[in-house]
Amino acid sequence: MKTKLNGFLTLFIALLVQISFAQERTVNGIVTDNSGFPTPGVNVLVKGTTLGTQTDFDGKFSIKAAPDQILVFSFIGLKTKEVFASSTTMNVKMEDDAFELEGVVVTALGIKRKPDEITTATQLVKSDELNQAKATNAAVGLVGKVSGLQINTVNNGVNPDTRIQLRGFRSITGNNEALIVINGVISTAGAFAELNPEIIESVNIMKGSNGAALYGSRGSNGVIIVTTKKGTKENEKFKITLNTTYTVEEASMFPKLQSRFGQGYQGAQDFTENTNWGAELDGSLQPTGLEQIMLPYSFIKDNYKPFFTDGSTILNSVAISSGDENGYINFSVGNQKTEGIIPGDKFTKNNFYLSTGKVAGKWSLNGNVTYTTSNQNTAGGVEGSIYGALVQVPVNVPVQLFNNPDNATHWTYWELSPYWKLKNERISNKGQTFEGVGELNYKFNKNIDLTYRASYRSTSFNRVEFFNGYKTDVVYWDSPFDYVSSYEVGNTNTRTLYSDVLLNFDYELTKDITLKANVGNNITNSEINALSVRGEKLVIPGLYNMSNITGNAIPSDFKSRERTFAYFANVDLGYKDYLFFNLTARKDWTSVINDPFFYYSGGVSFIPTKAFPGFGGKALTFAKLSASYVKVGNAIVGPYDINDRFVSAAAVGFPYSTINSFGQTISLADANLENEFNLSREFNVNLEFFKRRITFDASYYYSDNKNQILQTSPSTTSGAASATINIGETVSQGIEFDLGVTPVKTEDFTWDFRFGYSAPKTEVTKVTPNSDQVAVGGYIGTAGIAAIKGEQFPMIVGTGYLRDNNGNVVIDAATGDPLKATNVKLGKTTPDYILGLTTNIRYKNLKLTGVFDYRTGHVFYAGVKDGLIQNGSDIVTAQNGREPFIFPNSVIETAPGVYTQNTGVTTSGGQDYFTGIYREIDENFVLDATAFKCREIALSYTFSQKMIQNLKVDGISIGLNARNVFMILPKQNRNYTDPEFSFTTGNNVGLSTGAQAPPTRTYGFNINITF
Repeated sequence: MKTKLNGFLTLFIALLVQISFAQERTVNGIVTDNSGFPTPGVNVLVKGTTLGTQTDFDGKFSIKAAPDQILVFSFIGLKTKEVFASSTTMNVKMEDDAFELEGVVVTALGIKRKPDEITTATQLVKSDELNQAKATNAAVGLVGKVSGLQINTVNNGVNPDTRIQLRGFRSITGNNEALIVINGVISTAGAFAELNPEIIESVNIMKGSNGAALYGSRGSNGVIIVTTKKGTKENEKFKITLNTTYTVEEASMFPKLQSRFGQGYQGAQDFTENTNWGAELDGSLQPTGLEQIMLPYSFIKDNYKPFFTDGSTILNSVAISSGDENGYINFSVGNQKTEGIIPGDKFTKNNFYLSTGKVAGKWSLNGNVTYTTSNQNTAGGVEGSIYGALVQVPVNVPVQLFNNPDNATHWTYWELSPYWKLKNERISNKGQTFEGVGELNYKFNKNIDLTYRASYRSTSFNRVEFFNGYKTDVVYWDSPFDYVSSYEVGNTNTRTLYSDVLLNFDYELTKDITLKANVGNNITNSEINALSVRGEKLVIPGLYNMSNITGNAIPSDFKSRERTFAYFANVDLGYKDYLFFNLTARKDWTSVINDPFFYYSGGVSFIPTKAFPGFGGKALTFAKLSASYVKVGNAIVGPYDINDRFVSAAAVGFPYSTINSFGQTISLADANLENEFNLSREFNVNLEFFKRRITFDASYYYSDNKNQILQTSPSTTSGAASATINIGETVSQGIEFDLGVTPVKTEDFTWDFRFGYSAPKTEVTKVTPNSDQVAVGGYIGTAGIAAIKGEQFPMIVGTGYLRDNNGNVVIDAATGDPLKATNVKLGKTTPDYILGLTTNIRYKNLKLTGVFDYRTGHVFYAGVKDGLIQNGSDIVTAQNGREPFIFPNSVIETAPGVYTQNTGVTTSGGQDYFTGIYREIDENFVLDATAFKCREIALSYTFSQKMIQNLKVDGISIGLNARNVFMILPKQNRNYTDPEFSFTTGNNVGLSTGAQAPPTRTYGFNINITF
């Protein structure tokens, strides 16, 4: 009996021990990489359950698990590791996964390749880098982070426009902006701006024509490939992410003004003037404005700054995602509310995004739907800009004292009050965009699969603009001003259908040779329908309805449709994983020109560190050499340009009574127009030292851009005003360098930085047989952009000073004023080079990032300065006391071709000299565009798992951010404006006006919570 009792006790104790071991308890540990450094962000999952966590910045984790359970550790670039949870403390060392470390890059048409296989220059920007300073526009988030990528914010306001360009210019008159591709489908810069940046997973920049051959003519300027986020693969566990950002925007820069002369005209004080051509400021009390308020006649620095308010933006987004190895789902909602620095200016945007995918046997289906609504309401822009009115304020006038929105109490008779404009001159744009993308794949076997990808995108934008009009009483001179009221409504709808069919092959031909190939077809259909109606002279002021106008409304109706059809092929051959060859071919048919065109590319990539074991020793970790040659077409002709077209003959007397008539357009195009061709060569070197502690990438590219399509001026006897033909040629070349260094990398502290250098250059080698110069786009007065044989493009041309052979300004001996020369080359508008710097500093859970860039060697036209000269506000108008002066370094022509130094003849001086002679010379307003900018500063802190373990959340991070923190400009740019600003997103780069608001900076904070 005693023996049996002892046996039962032994069995009972063993059972207790077994039960105790089966109970869950907390397991703590540290995860390190192959080099022994702590690895943050490693997924730790209890196998067979949904229980999981992530390592913090110190590589530490804490999770509940029973001794007989298995912990699974996984991280991109590292081999997945499984460890029994038999101990409550553990140190886990993970090894590099050679294949995963290389990863894959989404290239043209959604084709995925390892970086080693790519034969052209690319750069990948991931979500965290793109969103570190919480830019509301994803394009702005790329500024300064990619060598060769130049993004200019061409204007300011609640919804700024950007110009996205890779490696400078290729075409003289065609589109030079990079192609935007979102989730494998050709898209637009507008769609990129509409995207909520928080849903973007990565942006792959394919810099040259070399990387874009498969996209056809639209990809000849390089491609920006945007991939949005998909679901997670955490065993169907839902992941919820909340993100909130609040930023404040303030005007950062106002022009420096003269402080010597005040309100008046021709040297006399005048309380109704909007100019500073009055008497010298003396501090005395003087009547000011139409109500003659007694105010000190003194200089007020930045006197119109109080008109502006601090703007703000609130960004909120919620994302829900889940998935497993057979499918995923991701749904997000984003909302943006922006109030501008101009009172009453507002912009709201709502994003809805759904991405989902499913694998079922040999079939897989992926799709995403994006729906965006926007509403923008801004003051000015119909008869003039708000800022244009403010720069006319006399320097002695405090604008905040004239904030009554009534022109009768304004500070001047000659200009409408900007406070009145806030309510009575506005533009409203309401838009909605829907885009659906679907991708169906069938895998025949392990080597062959078929993909069909299609998208439908439609946009609808409704525009309303009105100007209330104003008629003054006779208060000055003998005639009133009559500002005619107007009202216009319009609607623009676009629809784009896009589809790809790709048959994909992936074979190991032998033990050493691999073959990957893609053949396919592409069809694109684009339609635009725009209708607007405009009327003038409202019967009842302030009632904005077309039935309230006097007379007939003026309609405008525009319709356009363009189709393309193409076949293409892509072949990649690999040898022993260190030598790769790439060949592409494509043939396009397009509705805008008659003949199809064929183009191709070829490239090679060689990795010597894989080909020769021990190559480069311990210092050189990786080396890659690549080169490519590509011929890409560029069909820049608009729909119907080559067709006979007719326009309204109202200009020549019709309609007459009830009879209408049409006449043939006098702008003609050659019916046999061909596409432009870019013949590009590219050479690249990619090096990594000391296990990526130092990286160096270099590229050189050269492109012949032939058969360009230009608009020429034919003989007047032809009856045509212009003719579009194939004639122009340019040469584009440049170099790019990227240097990445991680000087410090310890368990608690990491510092890395990346330098980027790019120097693009485009030279015009041919214009037409009869001319060496052609105008591009519109002009501002007599200043404009031109393409000139033998010169870089774009080039500002306009009136300049007449000079002798030594560069001295030639003076009119009779008046003392400088003489003018027409069609003078005033400078190129693209930088000699761009330097970029991105740096990251991490101390434990705290991270500081900064983005800077420097651009130099180019000029811009400062339209703001022109307005300040007209009003006598610019510093130069007060120099020499507005008295006649001897023009510096000037000469007088004493005989034909003979010049002598001017020592005694003075200019006419005074107001008429500056508003007449000085303003007529565009050279005075073309300034050095050099700028050093601090683009972004961001500080973030991620809470460790230990700190938030009781909050039932997976992660919390908070951050502070600032954009456009400061800017350093040359002395001659007296804070007129940001030299990036331009009045168009086209090729007229470098021409700015007073229509843009002043430059701004933003600063704010954000919080991100993950459940």
